[in-house]
Amino acid sequence: MMFEASGDRIGPPEVPPVEREGVRYAQAADGRTLGHAQQCGVLEATDARTGAALWSLVVYGNQADPALEADVQWVYFQSMAFDGAGRLRIENEDGQAFLVDVDTRTVKAAP
Repeated sequence: MMFEASGDRIGPPEVPPVEREGVRYAQAADGRTLGHAQQCGVLEATDARTGAALWSLVVYGNQADPALEADVQWVYFQSMAFDGAGRLRIENEDGQAFLVDVDTRTVKAAP
């Protein structure tokens, strides 16, 4: 996955993908290419062995105001790891945390 920095924004944090039970989970390079309405905040699941796309999910909203420069509005993942309950905990650059149930593909705010 390759993200580019602009003159107004440094590149996003480097968040390595995580694997569990043969599935690789990573922040999508651009959620719009996966059919979502936003650039950032999208989780992508792929087969860890073949790299085939399995599914993608919007973890949090990140709609850019078209009247402002887009890249300075993007909010990327800051960290990503599985918790003891098997949920994928994702924190973003704004300090918000989310729990993704990868089996049901549902998201809720983390405490």
